[in-house]
Amino acid sequence: MKKHRLITIAGFIISIVLLYLSLRGIDYRQLAETIKRADISFAFLPVLCILICVSLCSLRWMRVVGYNTRFPDAFMALLIGLFINNVLPARIGEVARGYALSKRMSIPFTYAVSTVFIDRLFDLLGLLLITFLFFPGQVLPASVSKALYVLVAIFAVCVIALFAISHEKIALNVTGYFQKHRKPFLNKLAKRIFEIHENLRRIRTPGKLILFIVLTLANWFSMVMALYFSLKTFGVSLPFVYVPFVCAILNMGLAVPSSPGYIGVYEFLLVSLLAIFGIPKYESFAVALFFHASWYVPYNILGFIFIIKQHLHIKDIKKMGGG
Repeated sequence: MKKHRLITIAGFIISIVLLYLSLRGIDYRQLAETIKRADISFAFLPVLCILICVSLCSLRWMRVVGYNTRFPDAFMALLIGLFINNVLPARIGEVARGYALSKRMSIPFTYAVSTVFIDRLFDLLGLLLITFLFFPGQVLPASVSKALYVLVAIFAVCVIALFAISHEKIALNVTGYFQKHRKPFLNKLAKRIFEIHENLRRIRTPGKLILFIVLTLANWFSMVMALYFSLKTFGVSLPFVYVPFVCAILNMGLAVPSSPGYIGVYEFLLVSLLAIFGIPKYESFAVALFFHASWYVPYNILGFIFIIKQHLHIKDIKKMGGG
């Protein structure tokens, strides 16, 4: 059985188990009451914030790519990638958006995909910054704090390693070490590392780095506001100072394998995070469902429209992702 198929099966199992845990012990009558009393006047605001978030992501990626890429090119390719992540397993959406941009812009596929990894690096850096800035150390139980410190440390090491690759000497040493073993997988990895190095070297001027970090923080702040308005929709009382932390850990936690669209994993993570701050499960589950839908539905609608418009075929995207 292929490795990606095992990951897919594991993802579905994890999603089902976590969805069960999210629902276990919930008071369904109070859940229904919570949904019934939702304030519709706030309901459109999370979707608006998420569209702003996607627009800022597209603007940043457009500048990472170069090649005279226009905003509509990046926006369209990004939504296609998000749609593919929601409907196909094995997280091939990142490859899909690189493929969509390479087809639209007539640029090399491997180059387009390497820019996606750089773009995601800035997303990770933004999440780490938000976690450090808003970490509620005194509020969290000691065991939870330790677990989160380990998670943040792992992601921080990944970011440091990727930025280290931007230095030519380090990149050459790493790629040379992999190529020396003459194994197809390591040779492919060496090639990808050097592509990432070339892109990082191209964009690591102080002005560009500052711009990318500002766009990244603005992007995640839009997502934070989407979560805040989702909480307000159901009248859930959580001080705003804790919302950025919840949003950052939620998005970092999505690195675990899951079914397409993070179903089950998303609900479990948000319910667990809100429980730390004393939010009842019936309220947090209602918020999780609504917040999940507020990006899942528009991503799918827009992504599907753009796939049709660009005459892309899902079977070609699956081939590019090794499916």
